Amino acid sequence: MRTYEAMFLIDNTKANDWDSAVQHVHDILKKGGAQVISTEKWGERKLAYQVNGHRRGTYMQIYFDAATDTIPDMRRACILSDTILRTLILKAHKRPEPGAEGSVAAPPSFETSEPTREIKKETRTEKPAV
Repeated sequence: MRTYEAMFLIDNTKANDWDSAVQHVHDILKKGGAQVISTEKWGERKLAYQVNGHRRGTYMQIYFDAATDTIPDMRRACILSDTILRTLILKAHKRPEPGAEGSVAAPPSFETSEPTREIKKETRTEKPAV
């Protein structure tokens, strides 16, 4: 079993009843044998472009444990869902603290392994041509 991080874009008309939208997504994940670790609502946002005719959507982030071979079936179920507009499922690098379903987990911190470099702007002092 691996830990995955998933981002779901939920249809706003369905997101008005948030508990049923969360339950719908959890049912899809649990049918695939996943164990939900945490769920976070990111809120309603204006989309950069229309997605299935929608200009606004509500984002939901879920961390869950599942077997690797069940992920394609979960993605397929999300595509067939009327509630979910888009789905992104990624392997999580860090396992979040387990909490009750529906709890708000802190977003992961993205750290780079390379040190950051400061770029210094060179200034030239040129003498005017005489």
